[in-house]
Amino acid sequence: MDHSKWTAEDYKNAIQSLRRQGKWTKTRAKMPKMLRVQYAAPLHTLIEPELTFLMGWTGHSGNAHYGKLGKLLGAEMLGVGPESLGKGYSVLALDGGWHNSQDERWPGRRFFWMMRPALAQALEELSMVERAIAEPELEPEFGELLPNVDSISYPEGATRQVTVNVYERNPAARKACIRHHGEICKVCGLDMKQFYGSISDGFIHVHHLKPLSEIGAGYTVNPQTDLVPVCPNCHAMLHRLTPPLTVEQLREMIQEAH
Repeated sequence: MDHSKWTAEDYKNAIQSLRRQGKWTKTRAKMPKMLRVQYAAPLHTLIEPELTFLMGWTGHSGNAHYGKLGKLLGAEMLGVGPESLGKGYSVLALDGGWHNSQDERWPGRRFFWMMRPALAQALEELSMVERAIAEPELEPEFGELLPNVDSISYPEGATRQVTVNVYERNPAARKACIRHHGEICKVCGLDMKQFYGSISDGFIHVHHLKPLSEIGAGYTVNPQTDLVPVCPNCHAMLHRLTPPLTVEQLREMIQEAH
């Protein structure tokens, strides 16, 4: 069964059909809320204990309820009985695989559910969720401000107005990068929290291996392969040249210098 061929329209039609039949909300599993919880997670990706916790359940209830929802939705799209679908989660999510969880509440290797893009689109078009909007960081990082040709300047000593284009970052991608790679600098190995103490808790830069200035508006960032955590000093050094140095090049420079 190739779930990748299902479109947002397929999911929308199935959800609307279940609504008409009264099967969508009259369940103990609270299906709409489960999908909203997953949609709101970074990259629409979560693990079972996280879903169980956010839904207010106990034990491993998330596995059972998530699977039942997948089977119910898949059965509606295929016109078959739920019992014939096997693993119901695959109707709702891509196989994110097993990874080490960076959440201290649920450490160890966990299986990640990544919501299917067509399902996420269907939820948006049905106004069941609030569409996520990428927000720029408050302080743009090195090398990622491009002057606009329409900049306006005034005589020396007066106010000078400069208009710039700031390439947007998706905060969810940043969180997912840190969750996957951790908070230790990939260049020099600095552990900010160990070096500075609690004041640096959660403070780390995220470096785009492909400069944002080369990325188009429709580019989808993979936080595991496109992003790496780096300390502020190494981030500045990576952007000392154009194009930026690679992580490996800067690491070699540090080794040669010492």
